[in-house]
Amino acid sequence: MKSKKVNPTKAVSKTLIEVKNVVKEFGKNKKKVVALKGISFDIKDGENLALIGSNGAGKTTIVEIIAGLNKPTTGEIIYHFDDKNENINRNLGIQFQDSTYPAGLTVKRIISFILDAYGSSMTKDELKDIIDRFGVTSFYHQNAKSLSGGQSQRLNVLLALLHRPKVVFLDELSTGLDIRIRNEIKVFVKDYAKKFNMNIVLISHDMNEVEYLADRAIIMKDGEIVNEVKIKDLAKKHIKLEDYITKYI
Repeated sequence: MKSKKVNPTKAVSKTLIEVKNVVKEFGKNKKKVVALKGISFDIKDGENLALIGSNGAGKTTIVEIIAGLNKPTTGEIIYHFDDKNENINRNLGIQFQDSTYPAGLTVKRIISFILDAYGSSMTKDELKDIIDRFGVTSFYHQNAKSLSGGQSQRLNVLLALLHRPKVVFLDELSTGLDIRIRNEIKVFVKDYAKKFNMNIVLISHDMNEVEYLADRAIIMKDGEIVNEVKIKDLAKKHIKLEDYITKYI
């Protein structure tokens, strides 16, 4: 039997996280809800991934399980980070739509806490740049509890990126942002992630945002993966992602 030749010039993406046959159930007996029905996929280095689906498809649930904020009923998450750090959260950045901050803390103190907690080597100029780019400068000294929805969203995204994790999860990145800020942050996040070799996992209902940020999209429905597609393959065929997913969700 002849061995298969491997093209040495073709780069093979390393798998960073394996999601294997994950099932998640909530409640018991007649009240039991199966949120995830044995889903499997990989998160690869050098590839930005999008999770697409209607509300209740299971997108946020699987992100919470990957991040260690929730446990699967069955199945497993396997991590392949180079540093083998026992605290996987050093390799993960998570932005959710809703965050609650401790009373009395300013935005500045929260940012300082995150930098200290992760032992960040970010310089003052680098910090100033990211704060300016996210439009946080104007409320940098405000109490975090007093922020508007759009301000909180910008802070949430900034905090997820701040320690330059290997994988950053962004849940509805542009929610509550005006068009100008939305576009600026979208461009900055993509450039920032590329600069520091970070991989984005995006949950979004904005297909233009997905097409701009993601390389591959996984389509979910009722706790299952119903299809996946590479964004560039659709672009080659002049197919809009929004049109493509309508037959699945």
